[in-house]
Amino acid sequence: MRLRQTIGFSLVLLLVSGGAMAKTAAPDPGEPRPAAKKHLAGKAKPEKLAEQRQRPRVRSEARAAAARPDSRRHGIARRLAADRPPHAVHTIGAREIGSASWYGGHHIGRRTASGKPLDRVHATAAHRTLPLHSLARVTNLNNGRSCIVEVTDRGPTSRRLLIDLSPRAADELAMRDAGIVPVTVEPVAPVADTPD
Repeated sequence: MRLRQTIGFSLVLLLVSGGAMAKTAAPDPGEPRPAAKKHLAGKAKPEKLAEQRQRPRVRSEARAAAARPDSRRHGIARRLAADRPPHAVHTIGAREIGSASWYGGHHIGRRTASGKPLDRVHATAAHRTLPLHSLARVTNLNNGRSCIVEVTDRGPTSRRLLIDLSPRAADELAMRDAGIVPVTVEPVAPVADTPD
């Protein structure tokens, strides 16, 4: 009986406070409305400009990585990027077709099978059979985008997946929102230098 009284009393208080809040929020119909403020397009108030100047600018990781193109790749991939366009590779193995996912989250900063930590800057991947530190071209079959990744880890743990990609590679393939996409994986190598 006491529980019912407590619940009933709580409901009455809730209704009364909700009604009071609605009265304060609703304008009085007899009162004239305040004139709407007109802002000039493209001009901000001086107070807002000063506030924006004081706030530190935060650059997204993708923009920061794009501003430093040499830091995106390392090892064999850095040699590939030096003085060559990213398409200066040739296929050296059989093409595989399967599903790809990406991994990050609590894995970021942990050591991969190659000994390098997983990060958000480099386009790397985990594959079961491709040699560590080798390169592969991964193509998203949903949108046709492709990127070259360095194999730095073993996996994926799920047998229905062919390859796991780093967050950077997932961004280049535009697959982070989808999570799992159909892909082709081709082992590649840089084109050998031709003597001048």
